[in-house]
Amino acid sequence: MAKSEELLGRTYDQQLEIVGEDITKVDIAPNRRVAGEIVFEPMGTGVRVTARDGSHKVLWGFVASSGMLDQVHCLVAIYDPLARLIVEELEKCALPAPTHGDPVTEAERTIDNLEETIKWLKESLHVRHRSQAAVDRATLIARIASEALRQITLDAEMLKGMKPKSERDQSEGG
Repeated sequence: MAKSEELLGRTYDQQLEIVGEDITKVDIAPNRRVAGEIVFEPMGTGVRVTARDGSHKVLWGFVASSGMLDQVHCLVAIYDPLARLIVEELEKCALPAPTHGDPVTEAERTIDNLEETIKWLKESLHVRHRSQAAVDRATLIARIASEALRQITLDAEMLKGMKPKSERDQSEGG
């Protein structure tokens, strides 16, 4: 059995690799386990997948379909019991950390970095020969960019004072 010093500061996956299946008998601080279950509920167009705690309260869930299996990320609904656990963990870690400096400057710098990343991704699509590797890379870039766009759009549309992207596109004639 591993000593707790060997596990300190490691990710849960690293701790699991060291300890093995007996990890439930070991203190894995600062990581925290929540006993629970995964439930699959058939629906008309897919399967509702929920994670539930030991009392069967829903922690998180999503609807799975065959089309979403090709995606790396999907939208997950987070429910109150999980939200409370997350708040506890963030408070323990003193997160979220306050921004350093002016929030507007931080936002502009982050957007500049995002633009540079987009430019880098676009440039990687321009190849002399369309090899299978280039097609595979383009497929992965499309998936990553699509997921990032969807997440950014969803989050940004929830900001007060900002028009939803669809309204903005219509007012611009798009």
